[in-house]
Amino acid sequence: MRKRLEGLRANRYLVQIATLMSGTLMAQVIMLAFIPILTRLYTPSEFGLYSLFLAIASMVGMISSWRYDQAIMLPKSDRDAQALLFLSMIITLGMVVLMGLVLFLFHGFFLDYFQGVTYLLWLLPVAVMVLGMIQIFDAYSTRQQFYKKIASTKVSAAGISVSLQSLSRYGFNLDGLVVGKLLAESVSLFLLVEFHLKKQTLQLRNFSKRRLQANMKRHEDFPKYQSVATLLNSFSQNIPILLFSSLFSPAMVGFYTLTYRVMQAPVMLIAGTTRSVFYQKASKLHARGESIYPLYKKTTLGLFKLFVLPFLVVILFGKELFVFAFGVQWEMSGVIAEVSILMFFFSFITPPSVVSFNILNLQKVYLKFQVAVLLMRMVGIYGGYYFTHSYLISLIAFVMVGVLHNILFMGYIKDKIKKG
Repeated sequence: MRKRLEGLRANRYLVQIATLMSGTLMAQVIMLAFIPILTRLYTPSEFGLYSLFLAIASMVGMISSWRYDQAIMLPKSDRDAQALLFLSMIITLGMVVLMGLVLFLFHGFFLDYFQGVTYLLWLLPVAVMVLGMIQIFDAYSTRQQFYKKIASTKVSAAGISVSLQSLSRYGFNLDGLVVGKLLAESVSLFLLVEFHLKKQTLQLRNFSKRRLQANMKRHEDFPKYQSVATLLNSFSQNIPILLFSSLFSPAMVGFYTLTYRVMQAPVMLIAGTTRSVFYQKASKLHARGESIYPLYKKTTLGLFKLFVLPFLVVILFGKELFVFAFGVQWEMSGVIAEVSILMFFFSFITPPSVVSFNILNLQKVYLKFQVAVLLMRMVGIYGGYYFTHSYLISLIAFVMVGVLHNILFMGYIKDKIKKG
């Protein structure tokens, strides 16, 4: 047993994953522990509106730096990495200004979309800025291997978020879902930036126009293809949230959102942290001209094995578990969990495949995959609505299209990795 523990300590790759996972685990435990409280304080419709806001903010936030944040991991030089950090921040701030202008020009349309809740409209640019900056500093922190700090900020954000969301309704009868989330993420961003300043990993001497332009040109495929592909993928993943509100009702969005938050927890916990460490490790291997296939195979198979038991539990007892944990009014969320478990299974095992497209510079192909799955998912949802007016039929079509896409997606990247 001692030899096994010593072997695990010696395996730096596993230690890095475990370190990052520990923070994500605590954050997810905190979030999951408070969900039964939140589901009894807020209605499905309120959850639906919150989810709609967060979906739009996250979609724009993910591409607010034009995906140059994903290039931060790739340069051999730390100066080039810092140049990409500064470049990502500048572009993100520009996108926030642009979004504010769009909201001003199309104020009426967006106000109707958010059920007339004005304050949500003007919090959108703030949310995009905060989420975009966190994404940038998460990438840079991963490059610097500051896994403990990333983990601790996740825990802080989770604790602050659920506390504010609960207290605002219980103590003041206010809808604090959005504001609580934003304040918590802002604290998380502040802690990351403060840590980098303390460690002196942010050097303004690397902020030069020539270096910014050189890195912008060198990694131009990220804004050209990766940003578009990421936006399409995010839109594709969030189609139920974006469309079900108008096709069915905000309550249906709330039911789906609860399922997504609970089922996505293991994805964020294990697959998300594994993705970050795999990306950092595989990027270095590829830069040295070594094959990443053994690491890719080991990581993907490990994720596959971990999801077998949760898969069986949800298939057999999904509805009963959701009723027990969150109350009878959330029974539909349990049904949705049973229907969509395959979607979450592939979300769990595909992160190594997704980042491998970046490592092998296959952004164009990745974009084509995302265009295809987006179109097919929209056809599936609208087809289910048009022919049956059934929420579940539309959701089943959405899930099955995603399953087929992931099978083809993983098969393609596996062949490319094996060929080197």
